[in-house]
Amino acid sequence: MSAATGVTVGIIDYQSGNIRSVANAVEHAGGAVTAVRQGKDLDACTHVILPGVGAFGFCAERLRSSGLLPALERWALEEKKPLLGICVGMQLMADYSTEQGKHAGLGWFGGAVTRLDKPSGSDVRIPHVGWNEVAFREPFGQFRPGDQPNFYFDHSFALDTPTLGKQVGACEHGRVFSAIVTRDNIVAVQFHPEKSQTAGMRLLQSFFAT
Repeated sequence: MSAATGVTVGIIDYQSGNIRSVANAVEHAGGAVTAVRQGKDLDACTHVILPGVGAFGFCAERLRSSGLLPALERWALEEKKPLLGICVGMQLMADYSTEQGKHAGLGWFGGAVTRLDKPSGSDVRIPHVGWNEVAFREPFGQFRPGDQPNFYFDHSFALDTPTLGKQVGACEHGRVFSAIVTRDNIVAVQFHPEKSQTAGMRLLQSFFAT
């Protein structure tokens, strides 16, 4: 697949995400990739991805200790350039998480990240691992309200409803939670587009177009 014209995606490398997997998916979707390990690395980017794997508190501490947060906040909130959060990278944008205690997030979307429910007598399994439908409630790139593509999830905690921005897509596993949220130039997804095959490529290409 040819590169998307003029798109260079910086992947925030703060030792809390599967950088190589995300990079491979970005390249497959048509973008060029560069690792962002210090603020000046953002100068070469048109778009940025914040991944995240592991416990919320661990990822939040890694991000803050990396020294990248001021540059990332300037990119997203002041310069309003395209930013995509993936999995825990999405959760970090909430006000806080209750995973292993209460941990502060960045507050970009507001809301709380809480554990998924297992209704009494149900066969719902936690963690939520595997494919699930995402019901689009708002348009985003190649997706329209009413679309219900399948994406790949791997998580035990999720953002309920953002208090800032929009819930573009929702998913149900034990309870309904936010699968895609947007706020101006910021997009965040609970699922893994890099593991979601065709739907994931469409999501990344939609992000490239922002």
